[in-house]
Amino acid sequence: MPTVLGAAGAVLLTGGAWAVVLRPGSALALGAAVAGMGLVVVAWLLLVRAPVVPAHAVRALLAWAAPLLVAPPLFSRDVYSYLAQGMVALGGADPHRTGPAAGLPAGSPVLVRVDGYWRGTPSPYGPVTDLWQKAVAAVAGDGVVVGVAAYRLLAVVAVAGIAWAVVRLARVHGVPPGTALAWGVANPLVLWHVVGGMHNDGPMLALLLLGLAVGLCGQRASLVAGTALVALGALVKVPAAAGLVVLAVAAIRSASGRAHRWAAVALVAGVSVVVALVVSAVEVGAGSWLAAVSAPGQLFSWMAPTNWAAALAGVLGADPVAALTVARTVGTVLAAVLAAGVLVAHARGRTTATTALGLVLGAVVVLGPVLHPWYLLWALTPLACVPHRPRPRAVLTGVVAVSAVLVPPLAGDFSGRPGQLVAAYAGALLVVGVVVAVLVRTRARARAATGSC
Repeated sequence: MPTVLGAAGAVLLTGGAWAVVLRPGSALALGAAVAGMGLVVVAWLLLVRAPVVPAHAVRALLAWAAPLLVAPPLFSRDVYSYLAQGMVALGGADPHRTGPAAGLPAGSPVLVRVDGYWRGTPSPYGPVTDLWQKAVAAVAGDGVVVGVAAYRLLAVVAVAGIAWAVVRLARVHGVPPGTALAWGVANPLVLWHVVGGMHNDGPMLALLLLGLAVGLCGQRASLVAGTALVALGALVKVPAAAGLVVLAVAAIRSASGRAHRWAAVALVAGVSVVVALVVSAVEVGAGSWLAAVSAPGQLFSWMAPTNWAAALAGVLGADPVAALTVARTVGTVLAAVLAAGVLVAHARGRTTATTALGLVLGAVVVLGPVLHPWYLLWALTPLACVPHRPRPRAVLTGVVAVSAVLVPPLAGDFSGRPGQLVAAYAGALLVVGVVVAVLVRTRARARAATGSC
């Protein structure tokens, strides 16, 4: 039942998103898309409420992801920024110094689709990202459809890598692989933002988790390979660098004697530096990307708790800029303190490397200057691989479910149209409510029939 329900929801989401593209501003089309989102979320909640065999989790993932493969870019227009940044780099300019507006012709079909903020903003992504962005640009050129298809293929590869790593890490921690797959890979946030939105967080997570899974095998060669993978992930997006610290602490724990511990740290650091140097030799503009890393933090993210202080200050008539600066500074300090505490606990054997990674990235996400729904995957995916008590698991499940419906699919621009958004969500809520009521009644009748036999 969950597999079919989720597949129907994914089809409805895809159809509604395309309808919004064809009829911009249509509240009915948006309502259909949001109703599809709700049905997938309900299906996922049904899937994870009981133990799941791996085959069932994989079937659900495939059935729910398949319709999204032909959907327009969902929930953001970041993929168009990726296409534009690749074209800038392919043209010989440094994408970390030159934004799409300065590096592309004014009439470029890619440029007109890029979000206004990112048109003038250089790329904040790492040199590994530059490599595949240039490759896609070389193949697609100004062809938006071909370019989006290439990024969606990359997203599929990323999901496959995440799934493999999740299964391996789950087995290490004694978690049923099917449960970990259902909770950590078939969840709506992966479907929405890795498959549907094609965010770079997908490849970053794949490299990070693959590196962790390989690096924790306990052998020197495995540590080298795992560190290299995590380092590549950090050269996609900086947050993956947390995995290098976790691997170093894990290596220290497994080493005997001070000399061996220092050797383990040197190995992780050395491999990371070598990977960075090799990538820098291949990608000429690699050295400039760190200067642009802070670009996403310039945006005001309403989901980030550190930004709520600015909103409150504005309401109270205080200086919102000063409040924002103070709140973000406090958030950064708290995140650093919490991360340090988690790493110390890991060094003392009180928590596993996978749990430590999830908690460190969780602190970075929640207390950072920007929070998008797909950022939650940095923490939630590794945490899917470790055991949880019922209450924390329920809380995390609720976080996924709520986050999955907070943001409408941005296949059309509904800014400045709150009435249509409210109408679309109200209609979607009604549809999902009816479906849930029918499911509850059907299950009740089935139980009654079984009991009477």
